[in-house]
Amino acid sequence: MTMLATTILAATALLLCIPAQAQEPAEALDRPRVAQAPEPYCFCWSDGKKIAEGAIACIRTNKGRRLAQCGRVINMMSWEVSENPCPES
Repeated sequence: MTMLATTILAATALLLCIPAQAQEPAEALDRPRVAQAPEPYCFCWSDGKKIAEGAIACIRTNKGRRLAQCGRVINMMSWEVSENPCPES
C-alpha cells in the first residue's frame, strides 16, 4: 500500500469516528395526516357496497334476505349463505 493510500484510509477512518454535531431541529414540511382505514384487498359485493372478507352481511337470496359471510373459495370471493333470516329492526 502506498503512503497516499494509507493516509486517505486513516483520514476516512478518523472522519467516521467523529460524532455529528447538532444542527437546527428538523421541521415537518406538511401537516400530519389523519390515518385512514385501508381498503380491504379481498371483498364481496352486496347492494352496491364492498364487504370485507370474513364480514357478515344481510344479502338478498331466492329465499329472501339471509345472513351470509364473505369468504374465499380457492381464488374467488364468494358468499357462504346461512339458513338464518336477517334480524328485523
